[in-house]
Amino acid sequence: MIRVLVQHDQCLWRTALRRGLSGEQGIALIDDTDRDEDPLAAALRLQPDVLVHDTGLLPPERAEALCAALPEMSVLLLVDPTRTAGLSEDLTRLVPRVGFMTTEATFEQLIDAIHRLTDGEVVIDGSIALAAMRARRNPLTKREREVLSHVGTGATTREIAELLFLRVETVRNYLSNAIHKSGARSRIDAVRIAQEAGWI
Repeated sequence: MIRVLVQHDQCLWRTALRRGLSGEQGIALIDDTDRDEDPLAAALRLQPDVLVHDTGLLPPERAEALCAALPEMSVLLLVDPTRTAGLSEDLTRLVPRVGFMTTEATFEQLIDAIHRLTDGEVVIDGSIALAAMRARRNPLTKREREVLSHVGTGATTREIAELLFLRVETVRNYLSNAIHKSGARSRIDAVRIAQEAGWI
């Protein structure tokens, strides 16, 4: 029996996946969660064989942390076909532990992907692989990505400094570097560019 955990921020998606997977032979849906629960905490608590997750909610560093913390678990990322340009090489290098399929796939293809992942096979849609090859390499350091992620939530420089236990001047330097490296005009523009490129 393959134990599956679903995490998606849209209630309709979660409901549809829950109902579909619950009736599938050989698969046990152990839970479905929204974006409010950290995927690593949920996976550690429930110990699934496969985590089915919305790509937009799982940055590369979180996917890496999941793979490191749960070496027996596979991750299947659902990709909006209109956002494949934002996929990063950092994510796709996690194949075959992480699989990728577009939300245009059929339910039968989803079931097949879950089985193939648990068998250690590579699961990646051709359009996703092509988009990842064309993606701009991430020029940002881990700290710069963290700072930009917090900017995206509306946090001020001082709030970010407190959250990351840094000096305000250090946060400003990270922001300046991120703006320069991304070719942005402002911190908000840098967040937009980084999100569209799949860097954060």
